[in-house]
Amino acid sequence: MSEKNLSINIDLVKNLSPFNDLSDTHVKDILKHATLKPLASGKMLFKRGESSENCYYLINGAVDLLNESFEITAISSAASSSNNAALHALDNQQPHQYSAVTTSKSLILIVDKNHMDIVLTWDQAGNYLVTDLSQEDSIERDWMTCLLESNLFSQIPPANIQQLFCTFHQKSALKGETIVTEGQPGDHFYVLEKGQANVIKQTDSGQHVIASLNTGDFFGEEALVGNTTRNASIAMATNGSLMYLTKDDFKRLLQEPVQDFITLDELEKLQSTSLPVVLVDVRLPGEYKFDKLDGSINIPLNRLRGRLTSLDPNATYIVLCDGGRRRELGAYLLTEAGFTTKILNKSTNTTH
Repeated sequence: MSEKNLSINIDLVKNLSPFNDLSDTHVKDILKHATLKPLASGKMLFKRGESSENCYYLINGAVDLLNESFEITAISSAASSSNNAALHALDNQQPHQYSAVTTSKSLILIVDKNHMDIVLTWDQAGNYLVTDLSQEDSIERDWMTCLLESNLFSQIPPANIQQLFCTFHQKSALKGETIVTEGQPGDHFYVLEKGQANVIKQTDSGQHVIASLNTGDFFGEEALVGNTTRNASIAMATNGSLMYLTKDDFKRLLQEPVQDFITLDELEKLQSTSLPVVLVDVRLPGEYKFDKLDGSINIPLNRLRGRLTSLDPNATYIVLCDGGRRRELGAYLLTEAGFTTKILNKSTNTTH
């Protein structure tokens, strides 16, 4: 039977990580970009040192993982422990730290890594939205002043500020007009120049207004940073106007200047100083427990906003995941909240 004729349903993956933490809708979305591949014994899945665009899950059978010393880690789908490696993607490192060879007739689920990362980022980002926005309607706020006083803009190099404001475009908007639509790709970063807008979330019982936006509030950045779809709709509550940046201008002038990447060697040097350093892994708990960096803590992306008040403002936060979009969005949210933040680039196998 060819892999195209093999059907994939939710029951097949419901115990696998991170599928077990996702809604059925998002699981089905990921599985649209997946295939099942039957393999005979002795077939190579991937080689150590290679980079792959896919994640590989062992559905049935057995696989040996061989490291650079030719030491073997045997993975069997028959094991039932909650810590069983077969519940996770096989060597989900970039590049691969192991070579993988089937040792029996096996069935492998092959998932598009990029699409899974998009869905995971969307799923977690969609669980938090705008909170504690100003309700002081009587206070006239200038949109430029509001931006300059925000924690995010305090991190931008002064040389970028003038160019940034000169790059904004203006757009008039009428009451009731939808500015961004939940589930659609993000293409602009918006600042409310005049007027008010509502944040609207779709639920099983219909659409609900969950927050209000006033002059100077900005939105749309999370879909751009995470390169995902919008996690809520924004509609004008009054007539007004907006200032906006295109996706490319946003990344060039706002996102990239505040992103600070760090290597493992640089991390070790930073940790040898007297400065407080906190490693924050923003993946889901099941992913983190199976494949974590020593000394790190787990704050899933969808819980990060709720934990901000408990974080040490004097610490430097090193954000990591599996190399995908979630670490960049997590670092952006921390930077936006005023924390000193770096993004870890792991180039070697650091799991324990």
